[in-house]
Amino acid sequence: MKLLLSLLFTINSTLALSPVCQLVDDHEFAPLTKDPYNNGYPESRYHLVLNEFIEEFTPDIEKRGGTFHILRDWSDGAVNAWAWRIGDEFWLEVPGGMSRYHLINEFGFLTTLCHELGHLEGGAPHGSEISYEGQADYYSTMKCMHRILKRLGHSNDKILSGIKSLTSYYAFLEKSDPPQINTPDLTQARQTLRSHPKSQCRFDTMVRAMKCDNKDHFSYDNPNIGACQGSLARPLCWYSP
Repeated sequence: MKLLLSLLFTINSTLALSPVCQLVDDHEFAPLTKDPYNNGYPESRYHLVLNEFIEEFTPDIEKRGGTFHILRDWSDGAVNAWAWRIGDEFWLEVPGGMSRYHLINEFGFLTTLCHELGHLEGGAPHGSEISYEGQADYYSTMKCMHRILKRLGHSNDKILSGIKSLTSYYAFLEKSDPPQINTPDLTQARQTLRSHPKSQCRFDTMVRAMKCDNKDHFSYDNPNIGACQGSLARPLCWYSP
């Protein structure tokens, strides 16, 4: 699988290979026998969720003239995920380890999928039509989670559980306390971040997006289209208007 990623970088530039975006910079890996890397999530459920995700969001990709694919490997213990694009092919890679890690529940796993799709569908701010990390977070809980939760028979009140689960993993990698509602990130970015914001900033972004009822598609030209303003706008900890 990693050989495939290596080969992708060598493909002729005429195929318009977009940058590969990964969920976290310093992902965790360990053999499947270690307890922290096996929360009991079933392989059958992993495949069902990915199948349903493809079914739900393929029409969105097809409207842009593309095809949607998920590269999966249950035996891969990497706690990470990736998104990239080759011409009109839109790809996610989702190792089984992402669903099995002890900090990740099913809703955290779904939030991961929505974040990675956000790189491909999240609009501006972006580079080469691959949405920045903060924008992928903003997309995940505003445009994606309610749809896949409904498809799987879950209610929208599970979105917050997914946010807490995934950002607790980010905080673990940072060696910081898990983000909280009452401890917002008050920093202000001098310019919009392309890279991963801090875990509290990402938590704040997803919570704001969760509360935004604007279901219009994001624009790649105007960052205000599809977004909310005021208290539900993109947090300044990563976004500079």
